[in-house]
Amino acid sequence: MARETLRALAGVQRKSKIYPGLDIDVPTEAGRKKTSPEDAYAATAAALGAGADCVLFSRKYSEMRLANLSAGGRAVRGHRTA
Repeated sequence: MARETLRALAGVQRKSKIYPGLDIDVPTEAGRKKTSPEDAYAATAAALGAGADCVLFSRKYSEMRLANLSAGGRAVRGHRTA
């Protein structure tokens, strides 16, 4: 997520705000990795740490697990206090 955020910031020469979309709880096939709170936290923290102005948690809200949304929120709050 950091690499893509940095690529986007470079592409707009930092003249536009960047809001990376983080797919949380996208349905996957049986036996494939599912999103964990640690994944949501790490992706959110990476995007913000790379300079994103904010993030957008994307996916149909009713499909997102609250633990993963909470982890993303925790990363946002942590970034604000850092």
